[in-house]
Amino acid sequence: MWTALLSKELRECGIFAGLALLAQMQLLGSGMDLPLIPLVSTGRGTEIPLLAKRAFDVMSDREIVFITIAIISAIVIGLNQTLMESWRQTSLFLLHRPMPRSQIFLGKLAAGGLILLVTSALPLLIYCLWAATPGTHASPFFWSMTEPWWRSVVVAFACYLGAFLTGIRPANWIGSRTWPLFAVVTMGLGLKLFPIWTPMVYVSSIALIASLVISILGTARLREYP
Repeated sequence: MWTALLSKELRECGIFAGLALLAQMQLLGSGMDLPLIPLVSTGRGTEIPLLAKRAFDVMSDREIVFITIAIISAIVIGLNQTLMESWRQTSLFLLHRPMPRSQIFLGKLAAGGLILLVTSALPLLIYCLWAATPGTHASPFFWSMTEPWWRSVVVAFACYLGAFLTGIRPANWIGSRTWPLFAVVTMGLGLKLFPIWTPMVYVSSIALIASLVISILGTARLREYP
């Protein structure tokens, strides 16, 4: 049953995952002079991988695009797993399977998390390994330089959970239904942009993600589907 559920979720989100992966590979590939789609300029030039060109910049241009793609794709996937099923009325068929409702939603969340790992974390890992390889660029590299980028992946996952919770909340759109998504995006960008002690960032992120998962499971258990 778990295999069938994961397969269903991955298949239905495949087109969005594919587009997000292509966008991230194009972005990070251009930084390695290996773009999927050759452009007039790759934008690499003499920049130091993973760092902004100017010391006072919060993020580099490439990092801004990276987190934008990650957050947008996370929100789209979260809403696709919830709203699209409601509109197609396939959620009722799924919820009548011989499987506890909590396990069904955990399976959906696991599929969404796997998609985000493949579309954001995997391209970033490839980029970091390239930057860490001697001889690939004439600039210094330390693994601590990658931390803000990994923070972007965590923020994107939190936004995915916020979108998922928004999609299953039984409330009006003009009202309280969308507040989890707006709140999570705001808090996530705050954890990303503001100078906060790094361990505190990840403790706060874990607490935020845990509270969202608990809220999702609670909403799924209490909601009465027609």
